[in-house]
Amino acid sequence: MRRSLEKLFFCRPRILNLLHWANLANATSQTIPAELEALERYAAGAGQALEIGTYQGVSAAIIARVLGPGGLLHCVDPWQETSERQNNPCWAICQRHLRRSGVKNRIRILRGYSREVANQVPDRLDFAFIDGDHSWEGIKTDWTIVSEKMLPGGVVCLHDSFTPTGEDWRRPDSCAYFEKVIQNDPRFCLVEVVHSLAVLRKIK
Repeated sequence: MRRSLEKLFFCRPRILNLLHWANLANATSQTIPAELEALERYAAGAGQALEIGTYQGVSAAIIARVLGPGGLLHCVDPWQETSERQNNPCWAICQRHLRRSGVKNRIRILRGYSREVANQVPDRLDFAFIDGDHSWEGIKTDWTIVSEKMLPGGVVCLHDSFTPTGEDWRRPDSCAYFEKVIQNDPRFCLVEVVHSLAVLRKIK
């Protein structure tokens, strides 16, 4: 029942927010279960972590839960206001989901675009998940910030970097940028591909 409600109102976040408030629906994510499982594996034990593009908090809750002792996840998302009188419903769902998941004390919210809050992101990251602005300029900005702040040995997961088999319609600029720029960055090596998710490790 919950899953059908989430699918029905995925593009109607105001209604989904009411259902979530009443505990009749879950927070939603475009990151599939296999990708979420990969995030959980690679974030395990991390100390300073970053997520760009938190949306309704599904992946953030998973990452924060598996951080090492004293670990902190920095969540970057603008959650733009939709009107003068109402907050972004996805922001409301996210706050509620993180609270219900019991991880709010392991998360620091940086509300804004990555370019606006870059100076608030720690310089010594050991895990990052990039799922923000999928335009060429958007992913370029996100990659520049993360690649420079990532420690050697740290892991970066990038959503929508590969086009899954049978989903040829799904090719945002982030796929092209990954192919032409990120995949050729000598500081990183590709570790795994899970559906559309690329997992890289910084080697120098």
